[in-house]
Amino acid sequence: MRLAVKPFLLSAFVFPGLGQLYKQDRKKGVVLLVSANLLLALLFLAGVMVLSQEYMTSVYPAAINAENLRVLIKHVLIRPLFYLPAAIFLAIWGFAAMDAAFAPSPSQEDQT
Repeated sequence: MRLAVKPFLLSAFVFPGLGQLYKQDRKKGVVLLVSANLLLALLFLAGVMVLSQEYMTSVYPAAINAENLRVLIKHVLIRPLFYLPAAIFLAIWGFAAMDAAFAPSPSQEDQT
């Protein structure tokens, strides 16, 4: 198997699914792009939700300063609601990078 460098770089360092789209594997590329974007949105919303809960329970009357923000972010990062979408997103990103590098493009499959 030959390593496809350009699709790998697109999926690994730009965004999951772009390498598949570059290789003209449209179905897989669109599925990876949509799922990665949905997981990023879920990750963002979960982070904001947990951050606001932590702010209201631990810091609320005070203003947000550097020390309070550090404490709040620490509380957000230990919540499973934040880790689950992050872990799934990283798994999709890794799959997209490896698939872009090693899977044959649809045009190569038709030739065999």
